[in-house]
Amino acid sequence: MFAWLNNRKIVKRRAAELYDCIVLQGRSPAFYSKIGVADTLEGRFEMIVLHMFLVLNRLAKDQPETDELRRVLSEIFVTDMDDCMRELGVGDTSVPKKVKKAAIALRERYSALQVALSEGPAELADVLKPLSGREGEQDLSDEAAGRLAAYIIASEQKLAGQDLAKASGQASFGDPSEL
Repeated sequence: MFAWLNNRKIVKRRAAELYDCIVLQGRSPAFYSKIGVADTLEGRFEMIVLHMFLVLNRLAKDQPETDELRRVLSEIFVTDMDDCMRELGVGDTSVPKKVKKAAIALRERYSALQVALSEGPAELADVLKPLSGREGEQDLSDEAAGRLAAYIIASEQKLAGQDLAKASGQASFGDPSEL
């Protein structure tokens, strides 16, 4: 009778574990030292969004079974953005607007990356150039964007062999230190 409640707890736990993997991978020093993504709040945000894309894109391939997991994972992302804004001292009246901007950024980047990934490495690299995380500064170099595109393709291939919905909430990405 209460199986749905138990299932919901399992989905929440898996989503939280997946989000932890996403954040941990997004903080890998190689993105900042080898690729040139700025080690700033914006740069780290971009790397988290990039890894959210990879996981959400993988989960989308197992729809409709993964719909709830995708939804809960997205909710965790939004909640984390809210918590981070508050920890940074953003005023209470500004937080909802900034969190909404973060959620819109995730949706926009997801769409752009999905299209670019289907078109090939060169198109993917073009979409990645502005993700330097340096507001008002130059984009990633062609070489850096190409290496990041290769990382995304390798990560997508690695994730393709994983059942993220049934696994213990773990995701294994490519190795950014090989960039």
